[in-house]
Amino acid sequence: MRGGLRWVVGTVVAVAVVVALVWTLPDRDLSTRSITPVAAAPPAVSSTVAPPTPTPTAPPAEAAIGVVAQSAVDAVDAVDDAHAGVDLGAAVLDMETGQVALGDSGADPFYAASVAKLLTVVDVLHRVETGELTLTDTQTDWIEQALRVSDDNAMNRLWETFGGSDTVADTIDLAGLTGSAPPDDPSQWGETTVTAADVVTLYRYVLDDLAPEHRDLVLEALRGAADTAADGFDQAFGLIAPPRPDGVAAKQGWMWIGSEFYLHTTGLVDDDRYAVAVLSRHTASLSSAVARSVVDDATGAALDPLLG
Repeated sequence: MRGGLRWVVGTVVAVAVVVALVWTLPDRDLSTRSITPVAAAPPAVSSTVAPPTPTPTAPPAEAAIGVVAQSAVDAVDAVDDAHAGVDLGAAVLDMETGQVALGDSGADPFYAASVAKLLTVVDVLHRVETGELTLTDTQTDWIEQALRVSDDNAMNRLWETFGGSDTVADTIDLAGLTGSAPPDDPSQWGETTVTAADVVTLYRYVLDDLAPEHRDLVLEALRGAADTAADGFDQAFGLIAPPRPDGVAAKQGWMWIGSEFYLHTTGLVDDDRYAVAVLSRHTASLSSAVARSVVDDATGAALDPLLG
């Protein structure tokens, strides 16, 4: 009982006093403390209790990852914001960390134009690896020409010989692309839709999942991308604008459709450390020269942080 006993004398009184003192000590929060056995000595109480020293912890590794890649796509967005009648979709994949940085339109669909050639080639080579087909020397040459000089005739032959839209659908499944689709009109491979995010993911598939001989076939063709395409178009813009970075592998794309002009630069830089995609859509009234200038500015701004 908390009040003690009034009329008990001797040692009983003393015991009661002790009990009363114990019961009237200030309240203590025991919700997070273990109960001390009766036989244990009570802990010493200090008038000044130092707080426990926190264990030093390093900031999450994620905080330091992707800063360079994000700076690159932010730079593309800044160029986009400065130009009316232009839409730029940018993505950068850091192959060492696996992290993808996306610009404001990095997940938006664009007509692929000649970037569709890379999707078809990847499917054809995968089917060779599974034993479904065997390529002739002529068919291998079609692949090289479709990639190196963006030869539309070579692409037409690949498209017609190996399944057309199915080649795009197969690559979408193989590489786990989430925002791309075959063309609505199966005869128009350039109207395949892709996102910048999917394009850099496709480059990761090329590096990590194609058999070495097929990966090398693709990369050698892209590293040797000619300044002038088979149709006479100057494809030395964006990632391969002069002076071309050492070792860059690039697949370019361009297409006029209706009132719009599409101009894309995609590929690998910095010893294949980064996959980069800058997709662009312009009102045709701006002219291809203006579009090229915008894409060159955006890509140059992206490469500054990537290549240091």
